[in-house]
Amino acid sequence: MEANRRTIIKSASVVGSVAVVGSSAALTSACSSAESEDSQAGSGGDASVPTSEVPVGSGAVVDETYVVTQPKQGEFHAFSSVCTHQGCQVRTVTEKEIVCPCHSSMFSTTTGEVIGGPATEPLPEYSVSETGGKLTVSGGS
Repeated sequence: MEANRRTIIKSASVVGSVAVVGSSAALTSACSSAESEDSQAGSGGDASVPTSEVPVGSGAVVDETYVVTQPKQGEFHAFSSVCTHQGCQVRTVTEKEIVCPCHSSMFSTTTGEVIGGPATEPLPEYSVSETGGKLTVSGGS
């Protein structure tokens, strides 16, 4: 039996549709798994960092879980380092902003509130205490 062009095109479109649907399901599953892992990253236990590693007018990511800021000498704040937009880890801290590299969401260094970008929720805040030149961030579980 000889296949005509119409039969071949129909068969190819069905196979292509099945491949796209299968790829979408796999991608959705992978993204859900990554989001779940990312959302857990900001919910760890306590972490410590020397005060000297958190510059005045900036901050530092600690244990890939928290971002600790020091907007003014001796004033420390701690937040989740996981951006509330799509779960990327924030990396840059300026005098006024914590910046996510993925989509440029910006958060306040003193409150974690959204300053700009696609994020709509603030970074979760954690308590931070200083003892003997060492900062301890107390996270949830």
